[in-house]
Amino acid sequence: MGLEFLARVRRTTLGLAVVAGLAMTTYKGPLAGLGIGLGAFWSLINFGLIEQLVTGLTGADRGTFKVVQRAGLAIVGMLALFAAGALLLMKLPVAWLLAGFMAPFAVMLLKAVSSLTLESRAWKAIVSSPWRAAAVVAILLVAAWWLVPSKVLSQASAPVEEHPAQTTEALQAGGESTPGAVAQNESNTHQAAEPGGAHQAAESSGPEKFANVITVLSRAFPHAEWAHFLHHYEAVIFALLVALLLSLVSFFASRNPQMVPSGLQNLVEALVEGLYDFIVGIIGEQHARRFVPFLGTLGLYIWCMNLFGLIPFMDSPTSNLNVTFALGLVVFVYVQYIGIKELGAVGYVDHMLGQPRDMTGWLLAPLMLPIHLLGELAKPISLSCRLFGNIFGEDMLLVAFVSLGITSLSFAHLPFGLPLQLPFLFLALLTSTLQAAVFMVLSTIYVLLMLPHEHHDEHAHEGGVQHAHP
Repeated sequence: MGLEFLARVRRTTLGLAVVAGLAMTTYKGPLAGLGIGLGAFWSLINFGLIEQLVTGLTGADRGTFKVVQRAGLAIVGMLALFAAGALLLMKLPVAWLLAGFMAPFAVMLLKAVSSLTLESRAWKAIVSSPWRAAAVVAILLVAAWWLVPSKVLSQASAPVEEHPAQTTEALQAGGESTPGAVAQNESNTHQAAEPGGAHQAAESSGPEKFANVITVLSRAFPHAEWAHFLHHYEAVIFALLVALLLSLVSFFASRNPQMVPSGLQNLVEALVEGLYDFIVGIIGEQHARRFVPFLGTLGLYIWCMNLFGLIPFMDSPTSNLNVTFALGLVVFVYVQYIGIKELGAVGYVDHMLGQPRDMTGWLLAPLMLPIHLLGELAKPISLSCRLFGNIFGEDMLLVAFVSLGITSLSFAHLPFGLPLQLPFLFLALLTSTLQAAVFMVLSTIYVLLMLPHEHHDEHAHEGGVQHAHP
C-alpha cells in the first residue's frame, strides 16, 4: 500500500509540476517556471533514492551484497543530488525552487485530506443530492474567483515602461541630468541599437505566434550568444528536428523487418503503400519506382512539419517563408534536372519553345519561350507562398482564438480562458494534411509535364484500357 501510494504521489506531482511550471512561465517568466519544474524534479529524485534505500535495508533479502550495493549507490546519489541542489539554489530563484520542492508534500497532504473527506458523513450527505453538490461547486467557484491574486496577474500583464522614456521625463522635469541617468540612457540606447534588441523590437511590433522552446530560452537568456544563434536559425532547427525524427522512425521500423509486419513496421509500410498508390494514380506505374522516393518523402516531410506546430512548445517550420521557398526551390531544380535528363539538352530547349513542328509553331516560338520560362520560375514561388500562407494563417487563427478565450474571462482575473481554439485544432489537422497533399500533387504534375510525350500517351492509353476493362 505504501509503495503504491508513493507511485501515485509521483505521478500526480509530475503533472502538477508541468502545469504549475507552464503557468509560472506565462505569468512570472521562464526562470520561475524552470525553478518550479527543477525543484519538483529534484524532490521526486530524492523520494526515489529514499525509497531504494528503505526497501533495500528493510526487505527480505537485506544483508546481501546486491542490496548493500544498491543502498550504497542510493547514498552516493543523494550526495550528488544535494550538490546539484546547492547549484540550483545559486542559479535560480529560491522561492520557486522551494515551491517545486514542496510539491510532493503538498500532494501527500491533499491526498490525505481528500481521503478523510471522502469517508466523512458530511461528504456523503453532500453527494447524495445533486442540488447540494451543485451548490457546493458554485460556492467553490465563487471562492476561487475572489481568492485569485488579481494584483499579481494585473502586474504581470501591465506593460513595463522603458528607461529612456523615464530618463526623458526626468530631464524635462528637473532640467538637469545626473551622470547615472545619462549612463542609463546611453546603455538603453546601446541595447536598442544592438542587432538582438532591434530584432526583438521588430518582432514584438508584428504578429506573434505561440512561444516555443527556443523562444522561451532566448527570453530567459537575452544576452547569451547561443540563445541569439538558436533564435536566428529557429525555423532551420525545427526543420532539422523533424527530419531527424522521421529518420529515427524509419530506422526503427526497418531495423528488423518481418515477413508479417506488426507495430511500427506495419504503420510505416501502410503509409508508404498509400503514398505509392496515390502517386501511381498521377504519374503511372512505369515511373513510380523512380519518382515515389522523392515525391513521397517530400509530401511526408511537409506533412510532419505542418503538424509539428500543434505540439506544445514546438513550431511549424513551414510557417516560415524561407523554409517553404527552399522546398519550392528544391522541386524547381529537380524538375529541371528531370527535364534535361529525359529530353536531352536539345529536347529541353524544344520543350521550352513549345515543340514547334510547323510554320505556325516556329512563328509562335519567340512568344512561347518567355511564357514557359516565366511559368517555370513562377512554380517555386506559387508552391512556397501557398504553403506558407496557409500554415502561417493557421497559427495566427489559433493565436487569435486563444487570445479571445482569455479576454472573455479577463473580468474574473482568472489565469486561464475559454478553450475557443479547440475546434480549430481539428481544422488545422485537415488543412495541414491538404496543403501537404497539394504540394506533393503539384510537384508530381510538374515532373510528369517534363517527361517525353510518348510516356504521357502510354499512361493515358493504359488508363483508358483499365477504364474499359475494370
